[in-house]
Amino acid sequence: MRLAADDVTRSLRASWRLLSADAKALPDLDLSRDGFWRSYLALILTVPAIIPVLAAERVLAGLPNTAGLFNAPVLLASVIAAELLAVITVPALLIMLAPGLVHSPRFTGFIIAWNWSSILSAGLMAVPAAVFALGWSNAGIATFQALAFGAIVLRLRYCVARAAFGPRSGIAGAIACASLLADYAIIRTFGLAGF
Repeated sequence: MRLAADDVTRSLRASWRLLSADAKALPDLDLSRDGFWRSYLALILTVPAIIPVLAAERVLAGLPNTAGLFNAPVLLASVIAAELLAVITVPALLIMLAPGLVHSPRFTGFIIAWNWSSILSAGLMAVPAAVFALGWSNAGIATFQALAFGAIVLRLRYCVARAAFGPRSGIAGAIACASLLADYAIIRTFGLAGF
């Protein structure tokens, strides 16, 4: 199983369209079994977004980035674990709270859309981290920027859930709230700034 450039382009474009509440973008994703596993493979595309977040966290920790980004293994592990948990926490909560949902095609579509939108989410949250790490903003402005980009990510997650489960199900708001609470818990657990 591999990712083709046209699959990546189509899926990221569909994820972007989901941000504008275009539920018709969901079928543009590969909703097959192979597409399900490919959406997990696609999470490798979040790796570039980890670099600015790691650089920003190093600045906040008082570590110089000129000494190398990867010479603080605990901080590196914390950032990677936080990024991974941000992707898998809400689907894992859904599985625990509603195990019967796993066999639903809507749940499969949700997972595929969630995984692809997580690439956009990581990229969006990397913007304020990169601006801060480069010294173009101070910690206060970076926090404000992270909150603004976080609101966009929250909307994306809401739109993904709404497209997957339907506008009448009422589950989209609960998923968005759960993702917000989960992200906050992850940030607090790992002692990160929230980029």
